Amino acid sequence: MQGTLFIKRLSTVALCVSALTFPVIASADTLISDEALDAWYRDGKYGQVIATLEDEKNKSAERFSTYISALMNTDLDDAEEAAEDFIKAYPENYRVYMLHASVMGAQAGESIFSALGYAKKARKSLEKAIEVAPDEIRTYQALFQYHLFVPSIAGGDMDTAESLVADIAALDPDEGQIAEAKYLLAGDKKEEGISLLKTLMEKPETRVYARYVLGDQYMSDEAYPQAFETLQPLLTLRLEAASEEDEFAWEAYSENRFNQLYGLYRLGQTAVQSGEYTGTGIQALETYLSELPEAGIDTDGLPSLNWANLRLAELYLHDDNKEQAKLILQRISGKEDDRFSKLLKKLQKKV
Repeated sequence: MQGTLFIKRLSTVALCVSALTFPVIASADTLISDEALDAWYRDGKYGQVIATLEDEKNKSAERFSTYISALMNTDLDDAEEAAEDFIKAYPENYRVYMLHASVMGAQAGESIFSALGYAKKARKSLEKAIEVAPDEIRTYQALFQYHLFVPSIAGGDMDTAESLVADIAALDPDEGQIAEAKYLLAGDKKEEGISLLKTLMEKPETRVYARYVLGDQYMSDEAYPQAFETLQPLLTLRLEAASEEDEFAWEAYSENRFNQLYGLYRLGQTAVQSGEYTGTGIQALETYLSELPEAGIDTDGLPSLNWANLRLAELYLHDDNKEQAKLILQRISGKEDDRFSKLLKKLQKKV
């Protein structure tokens, strides 16, 4: 089954469906604001988030989501239990099932022995999300990602992925073309997928996302010069902000801003993994760190400040600047996963 690849792919699906926005409902009884909780989460202070929310009764969907996301960084078994409670509390909210699928994907990433079972649970939740919200494009996009990346033994199916491209295109032609490009990349028509993405990079509606997707593909292929060339323009791209009162314009802006920020992080990663482009990589990550807290959009699903600081410290070490790397590492607080902890200890020894 190529176990390691399967785990990686299902974990990728989890990341793809985790960036969800829940309507915020203010409460007079709320002691800690949603904004404060979000700030703690961005800073990696997951324990504070959990301690604040674990005994809170009648949590809003937004706060329940934040609680589960924090648990995913500390204890996946607790996150799974909370996700089941979330479904019981909000059974008609499609985002609940997508977050549950994200938890299942993360659980699969913890053990190859139970990965198949969790993969099936993830697919069931994604299918339920479509049943609950048949006109919501993100439900189809999430299930598409599942069938695209998860092998057939775990329920993935390329024919189903192809049919979902049509479903996505029916709701949004531009998103349908992005999905088609991803489908081509995942199959045996990679050059056609790359060509389509390059075409979509020329369209205002798809220029940011197409550039991010193509850069990410080049990174996966370890084609670092092409990844750098594709992602670098995102560093100087200026997006025109939209008013939240214009729902359509705001959603388009938010998605472009999200993908631009992710592209900046990937640009920094390109420098780390290739050992080249260090100066530009530092600039990209410094920009990411300064703009993420003030982005004004939902940034859940983007790499944390801790991860960005870790990557930035790596680049300063590449640049033989141990003093600056040491200062950057001192910014890191709170907990991340085991992989992060191992990398952090390794860098701390170097400085």
